[in-house]
Amino acid sequence: MILYIAVTTIIFSFMMFILNIKENRHIGFLSLYLILYGLYSITHFSTLFSNNPKMVAFGWNNFSPFYLLAGPALYFYVKSSLEDRIHWKWHHLAHLIPFVAVAIGILPYWLTSINEKIKVGEQIVQDINQMKTIRMNWIFSNLFIYLSRPITIIGYIIASAIILIKKIKEEKKPNKQFKLIVRWIAILLAVSLVLLIILAIMGTNLFNDNVRMILTRYQYLHALAGGLFVLIPICLMLFPQILYGVPVIENTITKNDQSSSANHNDNTSLSSLNKNDESFKLLSQRILEYFDNEKPYLQQNFSLTQLAIALNIPQHHVSYCFSEYLETTFTKLRTLKRIAYAQTLLREGITKDFTIEKVAELSGFSSRSTFFSAFKEQTGMTPAEYTDLKAE
Repeated sequence: MILYIAVTTIIFSFMMFILNIKENRHIGFLSLYLILYGLYSITHFSTLFSNNPKMVAFGWNNFSPFYLLAGPALYFYVKSSLEDRIHWKWHHLAHLIPFVAVAIGILPYWLTSINEKIKVGEQIVQDINQMKTIRMNWIFSNLFIYLSRPITIIGYIIASAIILIKKIKEEKKPNKQFKLIVRWIAILLAVSLVLLIILAIMGTNLFNDNVRMILTRYQYLHALAGGLFVLIPICLMLFPQILYGVPVIENTITKNDQSSSANHNDNTSLSSLNKNDESFKLLSQRILEYFDNEKPYLQQNFSLTQLAIALNIPQHHVSYCFSEYLETTFTKLRTLKRIAYAQTLLREGITKDFTIEKVAELSGFSSRSTFFSAFKEQTGMTPAEYTDLKAE
């Protein structure tokens, strides 16, 4: 079961990364974090339960340094998700020191041949307790390697929790999205902490007793770890708004913002518009004005990405405006505007010179069937019925 959960989580994380990295760069940190956890679960399973020398040779020791990247990945995900930007500075390279140190120590093992690694795998399969004595790293002891992972990542969990608590105290009027992200990060940190405590317990006891006895004694911990681990991707699937993070508009009103505010009835000063909530309300107004003035929806390939590019704003800010302020989706608004435009064409008698298919094309629809379906759903009539009714 753990193996299937791990593989599924890795595939899910890759898909999440590919589909969202352009929109939200901080998703890269979360994807890396989940992939490393999934990879550890696979190597853990292959070493302790597979009884296959080749699988043991693949999983045991080869990825040890990479697990130390899970802590920084979690920390930078929490930080960038709450701040809506990634502050990269050269001193952040210090977070790679544990990874580099362990990687240097494991270099001789990496350079050994596949056949030699398989021989090591055969020794571990014959006697699982050999994994405690076969040298993993020429600098650090095996016990140090096993315990450095949970201890290091727990340190990053504490640092991430401090950032979260500080952000909660700073936010005087938290909105729905902020509350959602706070709950999500709290769940992520709590689940991660429990998983790391389980890992620390298992790692410590592996060196104090027979490995097989330990695995039997703590089998319930394996089941608990698997259940908790699968909770993370489930949360992401049930609440995709989590991927937005906490959207923050910089305290700078662009020329576009100023021109849009000119038509706004509320004589709100620019200083008050610097508030995040007011800025998103203004951005939502800009989106509606862009739809009305430029009619971009008449382009058949008009997408959310193109809207974000046209307005020169991050795509997840646009998505956030639709879900939180406009209370609709991009697809629904685009369809609504297209149908409204088609109705205008039909009322003007365009069918005297053009076919219904041409009306669909002019309105931005890619096919006749899509146009008919959307038109019927929106008006309760077919385009022909609507034309006949208006002609009476």
